Amino acid sequence: MRRTVSILLAGVAVGSLALGGCANNVAQRGFAPTPGSVEKLEIGTQGRDDVVRLIGSPSTVSTFNPSIWYYISQKQEAWAFLKPEIIDQNVMQLTFNDSGRLQAIKKYDLKDAEDIVMVSRITPTAGKELTILEQILGNVGRFSTPKQSNPGAPTGGGGI
Repeated sequence: MRRTVSILLAGVAVGSLALGGCANNVAQRGFAPTPGSVEKLEIGTQGRDDVVRLIGSPSTVSTFNPSIWYYISQKQEAWAFLKPEIIDQNVMQLTFNDSGRLQAIKKYDLKDAEDIVMVSRITPTAGKELTILEQILGNVGRFSTPKQSNPGAPTGGGGI
């Protein structure tokens, strides 16, 4: 009777630990504004410095147009060892005019996202590929001793 109870308790303890490892983990990544800060943005009146003071620096700046700033956030949910799944994604695009004033605000969410298919092309390079044997034997006979013009001559560093 005692042995059965101890095995049962051990099984319950191990089972609860195993199930505890299967809990879902939600991770917030990227831009997390303070409540109400984004609503304080005013088009046409605020400059870049005002925006940075109000909501912080951008996640990234456009590569080809430094007048476009992006604030990116994402929530991922992961169950145990399974691949994480994106449950929420928000991108806010701020565009500034030539004088540095906020011109436009656009918001994108997960339904606006698109999967990008990677292209698996190989870029050709100059030269030739060497076999292992060519790599090993390629430098045989190419080594030489350093040449010294006059090994016993003074260096001229200091006078006596």
